[in-house]
Amino acid sequence: MSTPKELTHIAGTFVIEAPASFLNGAGLGEGEDRNVTVPKTFRDGQYRVPYVSAQAWKRWLRNTIIEETGWPASELRALDINEKGNTNKIGGEFNPVDFPEDDIFGYMRAEKGQGKSKSEDEDEAEEDRKIAGSRTRALMRASPFSASILVSLRKTGWQGRDEGFVHLKEGSPQPYTTEFYNSNMQAIFCLNYKRLGLFMNIGDRIELDEKKAQEFLQNKKIVIKKDEGKSGKIYEMVDAEVKRKERAAALLKALSRLRGGAKQAAFGTDVSPKVLIVSGLACGNPIFNGLFSDDGNGPIMKVDTLREIVRDYADRIVTPVYIGIRKGYLKNENAVTALSGLSENGVSFVVTTPIDASQQIAKLLNRSG
Repeated sequence: MSTPKELTHIAGTFVIEAPASFLNGAGLGEGEDRNVTVPKTFRDGQYRVPYVSAQAWKRWLRNTIIEETGWPASELRALDINEKGNTNKIGGEFNPVDFPEDDIFGYMRAEKGQGKSKSEDEDEAEEDRKIAGSRTRALMRASPFSASILVSLRKTGWQGRDEGFVHLKEGSPQPYTTEFYNSNMQAIFCLNYKRLGLFMNIGDRIELDEKKAQEFLQNKKIVIKKDEGKSGKIYEMVDAEVKRKERAAALLKALSRLRGGAKQAAFGTDVSPKVLIVSGLACGNPIFNGLFSDDGNGPIMKVDTLREIVRDYADRIVTPVYIGIRKGYLKNENAVTALSGLSENGVSFVVTTPIDASQQIAKLLNRSG
């Protein structure tokens, strides 16, 4: 009899509709476009492709989850002032026990006296927190929630320009131009579920401030899960499994209701997913990638590719594969809905709406273990 697979990660992908949108800016253009406000783009061969940075859309997600849950926010604040009186270090609460946001998205803080070094490339630490790296004993929690950029499915035909004027009380109107895009955008993500509520203070990397750890131990908020002697300790929240389920479920529900983005007053865009695919895994591979295309006439889900992925990873997929789609969005909607009730190597497909997909896997988490 085979041993039941344990859910260790939750992986997925989503697509948003971005019609005439400007969600993440890159400042002013170059050359002839130096007076044009442009969105973030990257080069893919001869193509210029728009995207939203992972830092940006995860900030949308952080804000959404706080609004949806009422959790206390880990607000950014000044940590250190240089000789000129300028802020040179910022950070939040660095408290993953009382602030679920810190547990999910991570943080980094260099201790005083450690000296300067290049920034560590650690998810929220290097972008959102913008805190300098350190040589030793940095307080650092790499985010259990990894994510890609939110990238346009269209490589061509997405460009648009909005020409406007600022009318002064006196003098000539001042022209301005904003480049925007008309596309559909996809991202992938993977949550290391088992790391929620678990904090490793081992070796040179400390995830939980030791002073706070002692307070939490005294207040019976955490326990020592493993004592490695001189190397350090691994701490875990009391009722960690319950907290883990609550935090993962809240994250997935917030993702299905995602809101945010730059220039919403001028280019209002609903960034909640029109497609959301999510499943629980017994491995950390973000397997649901490369599943969408757009020929300029609308987005298409690569159903055969999805089925192939599920066949290959069937021995590591712990839950059904939940496929949430907004009716009328995908060009091949009928082929996608036909997956409902089918299975590949014992893994079933559930086709529903994006919000219901997040709710169903959240309920499954609450029933498990």
